[in-house]
Formats: sequence, C-alpha cells, structure tokens
Amino acid sequence: MIAIAPVKTVAQDQKQSPPPPPPPIERPDHLEPVDGIFNCYDFQFEYYSKVRKILFEKLTDSPVIRFLVMPSFSPEKVLDIEYDRTNEKYFLIYHICEKVIWYNKNWEKTNVFEYRKTISKESVDKIKALFKKAILQTKYSESETMGLDGETFYFSYFEMGLRSGSIWSPHEGSKMGRLIKIGYKLIELAKNDDDPIVMSEKFYQDIMNLTEDL
Repeated sequence: MIAIAPVKTVAQDQKQSPPPPPPPIERPDHLEPVDGIFNCYDFQFEYYSKVRKILFEKLTDSPVIRFLVMPSFSPEKVLDIEYDRTNEKYFLIYHICEKVIWYNKNWEKTNVFEYRKTISKESVDKIKALFKKAILQTKYSESETMGLDGETFYFSYFEMGLRSGSIWSPHEGSKMGRLIKIGYKLIELAKNDDDPIVMSEKFYQDIMNLTEDL
C-alpha cells in the first residue's frame, strides 16, 4: 500500500512575504577613461563642442590641473590652475555658466562668470600630486555607470599633454567622493575674498590623506 502524504495549501488571502529589495547599485571607486572624438555619440560631440567654446573661453589648453563638472539640470562649471610664465605666478580660475548649455537653443549667448585668484606653488604641487595619482589609476568598469540625472566629473592634469579621467556621481564617502569634495572646496576658495588663496591646515591634510589612500 502506498501512503499519500497530505498536501498543504496556502490560502489565497494569506499574506505573502515581500520580495527582497534589489541589491544596491555598485559604483566604481576609480576614474574611468574619457571618450575621445572618435568614440562618442554625435549628440555628445555637439554638446562637448558647445561647452568647450563657451565655458573654456580664455582658458589655456594646458592647465596644471582641471576640474570640470557637467550636471544634468544645472549650469556647467570648470576650475583650472594655470601658470603665468610672464609673471611667474599660479592662478586658480573658476568659470560657471549663467544658464545650462545642454538643450539651450540660445547657447551661444550664454554668459560665463569668472573668478581668478593667485595660489602658491606649494598648494599647486599638492593638488596636482593628488589629481595625478587618481588619474593614473583610470580604468574601465565592467558595469554601466551612467544615469539620467546626477553629475559627471572630469579630472585632468598636464604632463606632456592633458591626461584625464571621469566619474559619474560616486558615493559621498568613497575615495572618488572625497576627491570631488576637494574639487568643490577649491571652487569655494576661488569664490571667496582671499587673494592669494589661503588653504587651511585641515584642507591640506584632507588632500594628503586622500593622496595616501589612493
């Protein structure tokens, strides 16, 4: 004789356990290569050309360092450190568009606000060492790292040509999040009343700590 085990049924009105939440999106904690003219989409090439023409006006093609911010819904901005060979001085230069260039039919009439302050060679050397170390670790990520909102950040330094890396909206506490925080702090310094730039000991230490952690 074959014994048949009773079958347990679940009532239709019995509450089911909710599905587990999706795993958090993993974002890289390193910079990624910047697309060149031959491997970007047509709309990107058109947009980048507009940004270069408007935002980069009067900026050198060979900055010591560059921090470029391309937001989705707010004006584009860029911070450079340039060396004036005539006066043997370094300058921290910040440009921000009055309006967003992206999807702007009157983009050619976009005004750009400029802030320019002198900065010491000692400060420049520390900042460049940080940017250089981060950029030299640039690599591709296996997963998609772009989104429809957020911001894309570009970091560059000049050494026998401009070398660059980029990242899209990293987590705030990550190493790249700390790098972006330092970039924004430099923007604050460019906008304040101190000339030459005065960098606090804490800010110096933040730069040195991140350089060591990379």
